[in-house]
Amino acid sequence: MATKKSTYIWILFGILIIAAWLLGSVTQAGAKTYTVKCRETGNIPKMQTVEVGDVPGNIIGVAEAVGILSCDDGNVATISWKDSLDLIKGSGKSYGYELVTYEDGSTLWMKYQCTVTPNLDGKTSRWEGPLEFIKGTGRFEGIQGGGSYIGKRLAPSPAAGVQYYIDWTFTYTLPSK
Repeated sequence: MATKKSTYIWILFGILIIAAWLLGSVTQAGAKTYTVKCRETGNIPKMQTVEVGDVPGNIIGVAEAVGILSCDDGNVATISWKDSLDLIKGSGKSYGYELVTYEDGSTLWMKYQCTVTPNLDGKTSRWEGPLEFIKGTGRFEGIQGGGSYIGKRLAPSPAAGVQYYIDWTFTYTLPSK
């Protein structure tokens, strides 16, 4: 009798798993996936850094940037990001959050990681890394996904007033409305 009861429990459990899988598939069936390429240009009006002191050229800091995002789908937005950095002689990592505000008021919040590599000229550096979308409003409500980027700082050493550009590739899914 105990064997028959456990068999029924396993059958019921299997049916529940299949039902959950089917419901998940139906929910995602109406979702649409997009891939968009964008160019961000901006400047860094605020930056604070301090020398760590453990090795020459090791700094930590925080920065804020503002700019414009222009995308291949015709969308244009303003951007604002907050960043923390840890560099040794201009090379290292940074992490941050970026708010993208489109002309219709819709917003995207992104979280990114960055590898900073000085260029051979010693006056500029390359930025690259992954991003993930953490929140969207308006037409981006329920956004899921992320992407990657490559960019360039257009002046020597981390400092306020520096101009930059970033080429983004966004891949995201929006739920059906």
